Amino acid sequence: MWKRWSLRALALVATLFLTLLFLTAWFLFASQRKEAFEKEPLARGQIEVVRLSERTNLAVERVRFWSNEMNEPRFFLALVPKTSVAPSEVFILNHGWRDRPEDLLKHLKVDQVYDEMLGRHEVRPAIVVLPDVRFDSFYREFSDRFPYPNYLTLVAEEVAGTVSRHYAIPFERQRWAIGGFSFGGYLSLDVGRRFPGRFASVSVVSGLVDKEWSFWPSQPPPPGPLDSQGRGKHTIVVPGPVPRLFLACGTDDHLFSTMRDLHEKLTELGIPHGWSTAPGAHTWKYWSSVLPMMFRFHLATEQK
Repeated sequence: MWKRWSLRALALVATLFLTLLFLTAWFLFASQRKEAFEKEPLARGQIEVVRLSERTNLAVERVRFWSNEMNEPRFFLALVPKTSVAPSEVFILNHGWRDRPEDLLKHLKVDQVYDEMLGRHEVRPAIVVLPDVRFDSFYREFSDRFPYPNYLTLVAEEVAGTVSRHYAIPFERQRWAIGGFSFGGYLSLDVGRRFPGRFASVSVVSGLVDKEWSFWPSQPPPPGPLDSQGRGKHTIVVPGPVPRLFLACGTDDHLFSTMRDLHEKLTELGIPHGWSTAPGAHTWKYWSSVLPMMFRFHLATEQK
């Protein structure tokens, strides 16, 4: 009897392990899948722009560029308002770890929400950029062995630089904002820490937080481990004042305690910030409820 139950237990454990392995592989494949356009060759320095769709007040464009940091072509989607005067501001909105930029249109309907808010004159016209922030290795982006993750260069320099050149928007701090969901929130907060002279406002929704991070200290902390270029977790690339901050997380989210701790830490440090909570989990449904708040925070026609 005991042997029979032991064999059943082993079979159950093996089944659970294989299921977990399958799901992990499936999620990795799903997040890293490449569409046909991504496989097309692109020369270094070349920029490819395709208009994908239009709404009453904006157009959706896809912009491909060569990333030296990733050594491959990358892309972002851009929501471009239809205005008589070209937009002079940028809001970079980052997706989560297993997602793609297109998922923000599919699940959050970012283009529809922004189009309607523009139509009601609730927000200023800005280029809303949805970058492709997928990476092959979760370990590479979060490990202490890599204290300066490559998303920093990709988003804050290469994506931002391409946007600046293509849409003729200068790197003047008041013109640039960044935010995101989940991993995209983590990324945005890290960019905001290191490039405060480039981004005037930062929003973090349901984000992860590195407990070793420092937040706009008056005196730099010990540098800690450095990479081959002398960059660490506390390296500041573009110095500047503390950006305006907005934090939000659903009370049923598994990262709620992490976000609450961040809120309490910033409060303890005397760093002003908005903090919004409501029932909700780590889901598109909750993020959809927060999206209009993010747009108003960064782009409200009347700053309060």
